Amino acid sequence: MAEPEADLAIPLRRTSWLALVPLCLVWLAAGVPVTLWLVHRSDPELAVRVAQVGGAWLERALLGLAATGCVAMLCYPPMPAGLRLLLHRARLALTSDRGPLLRAISELRHFESAQKHLEVGRLALQLGDVNLAGPRLMRAVQLDPNLSGAQYQLARLLFRLGHLAPAERAFANAEALEPGHAFGDALLHRGRCLDLLGDHQSAVQVLQKHAEQHGGNRRSHFWLAEALQGSGDREGSLAALRTAAAAKTTPLTAEENWFRARARVALWRRGGHT
Repeated sequence: MAEPEADLAIPLRRTSWLALVPLCLVWLAAGVPVTLWLVHRSDPELAVRVAQVGGAWLERALLGLAATGCVAMLCYPPMPAGLRLLLHRARLALTSDRGPLLRAISELRHFESAQKHLEVGRLALQLGDVNLAGPRLMRAVQLDPNLSGAQYQLARLLFRLGHLAPAERAFANAEALEPGHAFGDALLHRGRCLDLLGDHQSAVQVLQKHAEQHGGNRRSHFWLAEALQGSGDREGSLAALRTAAAAKTTPLTAEENWFRARARVALWRRGGHT
């Protein structure tokens, strides 16, 4: 297993400002009636004029947004699936309970262990707080390099931040310590890292191993198709895309629907429609 200390000096980036957009929009919408009420207290006629002008601007903005959305969907068909995924993630970010994280932090103050650092890091990463998750997960790996969960969660963080080489090593560590870790997700993401790093042949081997051991889903088939395309196996890539783009027989999650939409567009662009 690779030495984890080599991966611990990774600089962290702050969470993308896009994650704050839904919350800002909610606060902006909530502030409109309060603003009108304050204006109404000093000048009722001005409040009416502001509401009329604001309504006209809002109507134009909504029409423009609708037109832009139609054009965007024509130019990039997976956009509806992408919007669904974005709204799903925004809903999770706005409704997630921070209570378990706060309790885990409180317990960590009284007694330090790799498992407690892992729990804080896992919950923080789940809530999108990479600045809190990073140091805790790195400390968990330092205290116990053989803790597969810490290797896996650190790998997820590194993958999310775009540090692909150390992420691949950490995913490999998690898989070596506990084969099939996270229901095969460590193996799946290791294959994706290898593909993004340009090692397409190794990526194909890892992703095919994942398919053999854990089955597959829309995401895994799409990633396998991209690895096969990068390795020069066009027919194999088209076959994987057809599997990822197959008609829905059961309701799909927002993420699965996103990869299915991307697979359908990739098939169309490569002339591989069935």
